[in-house]
Amino acid sequence: MNLEQMQYIAEVDRTHSISLAAESLHISQAAISQSIALLEKEIGIVIFKRSRLGTTSTNEGKHIIRIANEILNKVNEIRDEAMYLSNSYSGELVIASIPSLFITLLPQVLSKFKSDFPNVKLTIREIGSKEITEGILKDEVDIGLIILSEEMKHKASKSLTIESLLEGKMNVCVSKKSPLASRDKLKVKDLRQHSLVIYNGQNWSSYIDSYKQSIGLFNILCTTDNSEAIKRMVAENLAISLLTDVMLLNDAYVRNGDIITIPLVDYKPETIQFSVVYPKGGKEKLIQKFLEYLKESSKVLMPR
Repeated sequence: MNLEQMQYIAEVDRTHSISLAAESLHISQAAISQSIALLEKEIGIVIFKRSRLGTTSTNEGKHIIRIANEILNKVNEIRDEAMYLSNSYSGELVIASIPSLFITLLPQVLSKFKSDFPNVKLTIREIGSKEITEGILKDEVDIGLIILSEEMKHKASKSLTIESLLEGKMNVCVSKKSPLASRDKLKVKDLRQHSLVIYNGQNWSSYIDSYKQSIGLFNILCTTDNSEAIKRMVAENLAISLLTDVMLLNDAYVRNGDIITIPLVDYKPETIQFSVVYPKGGKEKLIQKFLEYLKESSKVLMPR
């Protein structure tokens, strides 16, 4: 039983003719006849009787047709409501994201949201967590996707709303040709003798600096804002890197085996909190609607 069959029996009842119904619905008479026959077999009721005077409903069929029309009316109500809701959201959202979520989570959210609410203008920026938070405080950004630190949490808590989206772990990324590729876990000290390519962000710099006193200097090949360049260098065995498991979800290099991910067991914090941050007040209705899509996609991406 499906919606098309409801349309077919409603149209045949209206026209009293399979041929006229087929013409109206732009399908063949055979297709309508076969579909109605399958429906009648499924429910065990003859809906129509056919004669030289035309196609008319049986007494039992009248009840089925009435329900079918009620279903079609409800479907039209849903479409009208969806159209109303779509047109009721307008304006502009400025969304800023760290690279991890810019690559993995944001694209599917943007596509679905824009499809449902075409009157909303979306502007996207890819920057670091600190810059995102500052942008929201300055009213330059509406919604931010960040890695939440204790410092940021304390600074933002009074004027911003912060909600958890995903939890991640830190991994060392190495080429399949690297001597580290066979390891099942690594510690920070294991990285000292290897060239590192690091994402150019405050969190990464602070992390590396925090280990200099106890472990010594790291061999930093370079830093870059380009996450794809990092993965390319790792895949070609030019360097190793540190990336979260969230950033590597569905990644082609990992999927093809060109990059091997190894847990970094003494990275602090042990759990990395990916969060959404937005101002208290502001474009409340539009922001809340986008958050619905964001949270739903995050559940699909990495179920808790």
